[in-house]
Amino acid sequence: MRSDLSTTLIDYRDRASVLIWVVLLGLAAQRFLALPARSFTTTVLGSPITLTVTDNTILGVLLAGLVASGAEAVVRAHPRNLGRRAQRNRQGSSGNLLVADVRSSWDTPEMRGHWVFWGLPIALIAVAVLLLPLTPSTVYWAIGLILIGLALGFSMAGIYYTIDPFQPGYRRARLGLNALTYAAALVLFLVVYRTRVRSIVSATEVLMISGLLALELLRGSERPLVLVALYSGIAGLVLGQATWALNYWRLDSLTGGLVLLVIFYNVVGLSQHGLQGRIRRRVLLEYGLITLAALALIWEFAP
Repeated sequence: MRSDLSTTLIDYRDRASVLIWVVLLGLAAQRFLALPARSFTTTVLGSPITLTVTDNTILGVLLAGLVASGAEAVVRAHPRNLGRRAQRNRQGSSGNLLVADVRSSWDTPEMRGHWVFWGLPIALIAVAVLLLPLTPSTVYWAIGLILIGLALGFSMAGIYYTIDPFQPGYRRARLGLNALTYAAALVLFLVVYRTRVRSIVSATEVLMISGLLALELLRGSERPLVLVALYSGIAGLVLGQATWALNYWRLDSLTGGLVLLVIFYNVVGLSQHGLQGRIRRRVLLEYGLITLAALALIWEFAP
């Protein structure tokens, strides 16, 4: 049994390493290749807007699909998923029903929908595509590329070790994924707020990517995936609306990014308690005090 687990672990690392190298090569091509851009003009909310499809857009879509397939491959390499498939194969060959407790041990919400694991890797790619073109020099670009590679590696390892909540190392992996997710959210908010693009674009970017990040933070609630996706979508919508509102204020990019991070923390935290049915007066008071303290610190020290 131990040798089987070791073989599976090596397989997971091989798949993750191949994925990371291919993604880094794709992001490196972003700096050296240039494709013709195409613009589309439309009217949104009575105001004309031009959407430009650039090489970054095409690259982001391709790499997002690639990391989603890579996350799927990592999930399928886990012994829990392999055991589930083995049980199904034995059932098909013998014609006997699975024992109820064995079937329930594999048939968890997360194992029924692998897409719930795709959120963080896709969000990291989106942040990388937005961030790397803004680097002021080749040195900073290379550092950013290395950091993206490390972040993808940590995310794949974290995904693997958080598939089974009873697996050794689950708690450390979950804490690491939480920290990585909030760091990615902060970088996203800082980059989007710094670019000062129109609200219809910046708010949409924040809505989509923060929704993916919320999906990563909420998937461990062990609630039905429909509810997890619904709460994640609501969190993204709230962040998108907040971005639209903050764009009317002349805030520094650091101040605006930190305010959005506080909102993200509150929305996701309350969503976690809501999914678990633990919204109480004490919880609301706790988040209210944390919000006031965080906003006071931002007001005092942020530029």
